[in-house]
Amino acid sequence: MSNETNLREAENQVNVEGLVSEMDFQDKKDAKTQEVIGLKGHITVKTGDTSFIKFSLNCNRLKKDGSPNSLYKGFETIRDTYKSIADVGEENADRVRITKGNINLYTDARSMTTRVGFKSNFFNRVTEDFEPKAEFEVEMFIKSVAPEVDTKGMVTGRAVVTGWMPTYNGIEPLTLIAPEDIANDIQSIFAAGQTTKFFGKISNNRVTKVTQIPVVIGKPKEKVETINKTELIIENAVAPYEEGITPVAPYNSETINAAIAERKRRLEEEHNGNNFTPASQSKPSGAKMGRTLGF
Repeated sequence: MSNETNLREAENQVNVEGLVSEMDFQDKKDAKTQEVIGLKGHITVKTGDTSFIKFSLNCNRLKKDGSPNSLYKGFETIRDTYKSIADVGEENADRVRITKGNINLYTDARSMTTRVGFKSNFFNRVTEDFEPKAEFEVEMFIKSVAPEVDTKGMVTGRAVVTGWMPTYNGIEPLTLIAPEDIANDIQSIFAAGQTTKFFGKISNNRVTKVTQIPVVIGKPKEKVETINKTELIIENAVAPYEEGITPVAPYNSETINAAIAERKRRLEEEHNGNNFTPASQSKPSGAKMGRTLGF
């Protein structure tokens, strides 16, 4: 259940297997005493020649009741004992399996852009044979289903599914891609206002872009950039949820619209440097299906 509406939090899971590519950790310290109170950082997993999935890690040393947090000990083990490609090379890097990870959507209030990231608390080294993979499953309320068009205005053959994913803290926009072989089926089966669950693969490719810089003196100059492009590629989907028929009820469009309005207000206040105060806690539940989409 999200905090600021009565929306049920969407099911959202990521499972990844691959080689530990890079790690970056920092201690979290108390601002006054400088005592270490937690650990945060990132672990990047290589799942293909150019595919790298970056996970965020963040935990406190103690639980709210003051008892030791077992996650903190586990994150210390990762930081202190895991071997990455960056440190020891690909042949000696640890194989890792991440289960119960999540798609972590973050919107920058300044640029109003949403970034797709990933987080998990469950990392395990693997000694047996394994097959690198990056998979997801996610519930969403569909905003639109349309053919994909490239920067030149040409139809690519793929389809783009946009929608909203209710989270613990509210709601965030989400975009999925249907490849050519299922694009027509996706467009014929699904429509705005429906709720469903999609399954697929995470495509997070790291590409090096080299740009020639014109010079009049000396050797040619090059600007090298590393670009990460993340796409969530649909492979399977369940039938649209139906009230009283499917085990899980679809989201209600009025509730979704209320959550979108709350999100907009929060981002505007954050952009203006103000503290956000949630609106009324009493929102309609997501029990019934609606068709009026206010976005």
